[in-house]
Amino acid sequence: MLEIKPLYYFIAAYEEGSITAAANRCFIAQPSITHAIKALESNLSVQLFTRSKQGIKPTKEGHKLYKLASDLVLQSQQIKSEFTPNQKNEIHLYIQPDINVEQYASVIESVKSADANIEITVADALEQSQLAIIDELRVPAQFSVKRLHQEGYKLVVKQDHPLAKHQDVSLNEFEQLTFIERPYCTQKDTFLRLINEQQFNITYKGKAIHDKQLLGLVKLGLGVAVIPESYTEEDGNLSYLKIRTPNQFTRSIVLAYRKVPESVVETIKGLTFFY
Repeated sequence: MLEIKPLYYFIAAYEEGSITAAANRCFIAQPSITHAIKALESNLSVQLFTRSKQGIKPTKEGHKLYKLASDLVLQSQQIKSEFTPNQKNEIHLYIQPDINVEQYASVIESVKSADANIEITVADALEQSQLAIIDELRVPAQFSVKRLHQEGYKLVVKQDHPLAKHQDVSLNEFEQLTFIERPYCTQKDTFLRLINEQQFNITYKGKAIHDKQLLGLVKLGLGVAVIPESYTEEDGNLSYLKIRTPNQFTRSIVLAYRKVPESVVETIKGLTFFY
């Protein structure tokens, strides 16, 4: 007789395509995922995954078990909720570190109000989450998405900088500037491509580890920086300039979701996109 818990671990491995990611998602050690899969393979006398340096890939039998296991796990959850109606349904939420979460407070409140039994906890990693507020470029294939917001980027300079009185700035002017790098930016490849198209290099004087530090380094006069519009703030020490680019330089923030109650899905679908 098959136990439910190994099927949870199998489903996580199937959806993540990685033992490591599955372990992170399930908050357990990697050997536990490996042991569960091997036990299932032994009990069913099949091979569920092929393994390589790139990760794991489901076999034909793996695809077949995934459908059956998903149905069984869902039925198990429905039985449990039917007989324990007041039990909290814990949903793990991941928030991309460079996203200004305050801007999406209403989104989180809407999800919480979808079901009185929902309890949202913060996940340390995307692999551990069922919900994620994230740049659309980072969304894994197993998530569905609802677009929330599209935002551009601005150049932030200290108030006494020669460009501080300007309303905007062109990419060509970047060559004369010294930047604080934002290495965690999910749009950095797009930004570098725009710079390369202009055929010049960016001069960096240091790296920030988060946007609050980035703004602080600019305030100290150690360089200028490119930052999402949602992090612009009223501050007499800083000026924010619109960046003129030949191509659009924006990011799309989405609410990604998977395996959440139907009431939450319906609430998410009803959320309003805003600019």
